[in-house]
Amino acid sequence: MVLLCQPALAAGIGIGPNEVTINQATRGGTYERSLTIFNPADQGVNINVRTEGAAGDWIALYRLDNRQTEISELFIPARENVQLLFKVIVPEDTPTEMYQARIVAETQSEEAMAGGVGTVLRARSVVTIHVIGREIVSGKVEGISVANTETGVPLVIDVQFRNTGNVIVSPEIHSTIKKDGEVIGEARSSEKRVTPETIESILVEWSTEGLEPGTYTANVVGMLRGEQIASQEMDFEVFPYGQLSREGTLSDLQYEGMMQTGVPIKLNGIFTNTGKIATRAVLNAEIYQNGNFINAISGDTVLVPVGGRSELFSYLTVAEPGEYQIKYWALYEGQRTEMKDVSLTVSEGGSSAEPQASPLSPVSVIGAAMMLIIFATGGRLKRRG
Repeated sequence: MVLLCQPALAAGIGIGPNEVTINQATRGGTYERSLTIFNPADQGVNINVRTEGAAGDWIALYRLDNRQTEISELFIPARENVQLLFKVIVPEDTPTEMYQARIVAETQSEEAMAGGVGTVLRARSVVTIHVIGREIVSGKVEGISVANTETGVPLVIDVQFRNTGNVIVSPEIHSTIKKDGEVIGEARSSEKRVTPETIESILVEWSTEGLEPGTYTANVVGMLRGEQIASQEMDFEVFPYGQLSREGTLSDLQYEGMMQTGVPIKLNGIFTNTGKIATRAVLNAEIYQNGNFINAISGDTVLVPVGGRSELFSYLTVAEPGEYQIKYWALYEGQRTEMKDVSLTVSEGGSSAEPQASPLSPVSVIGAAMMLIIFATGGRLKRRG
């Protein structure tokens, strides 16, 4: 019996957390949570992921490093794990009640996929959603900052907003710019969506093109669903172009995704603006294989306020397996951070996962069951006699 059952014990998958609860969810609300799927075995494995249950249709699954493309399957290398993001959208006509869904991760043996009988390894995470009838809209401005700038360089107003309600909101930030008490311009922002229980930096830009150097005043007002939640007036200086220092640092590069050919790998680092003026930064990298240059990549430009920290990222896809070296830096306002390098190993992609163990055949399953019955029954008959 031990020999018959051993193949099934040699493989397994796990998922965590096993239970997720979303409280005070409202109709039409969107909620995001993360989970991790584990592969403790010595071989890589292909995993199918799906949802089921009353609220199963409300959930969409994504890789944490690619929040634009829904997934239904993924590959997990040996003794590694993959982080997923699941997004819950509560329908507008949902009655007030408690709902459940299950996120299921499972793998099948080659026999099962071919229509035969094979071993299916499965793990589940239960998602409980408490839908309430009352929408709570609330938030607070944690801070407002206006940094000095230069002629021709946009003024950046940084508003830190915390969503203390239970629905996604888009605060309105209205900034009025004055010179010697007279209004000379204004700027608005109302596009930033802030999810419940999070704090976001809302950046408002105002053009200083053609502006004379001098002292100006910014009157910043924050509104939420028509109600004022903050108001502050601050002075700032506009200097001649080139007078303020531009400095920044880039943290060590991190990478996310499957290290396989043909699969995008997300490269990201944190840029810290240590200068005296808001700056636009972008991640640049050169890719080498065996010492030979093969490609150069660049990410999206990100506006970073004075003293701010922002993620810079780009995506890399390689065609051949092997050892790669990445030389990277951040480019900002014509300057660059110190060049660093990191190495990574990319394996061949597109192949099916190696079987973790031989699946239990119908004969072995029946045999094991009969032996268990014989031993159990025989023991009871002997005791009765």
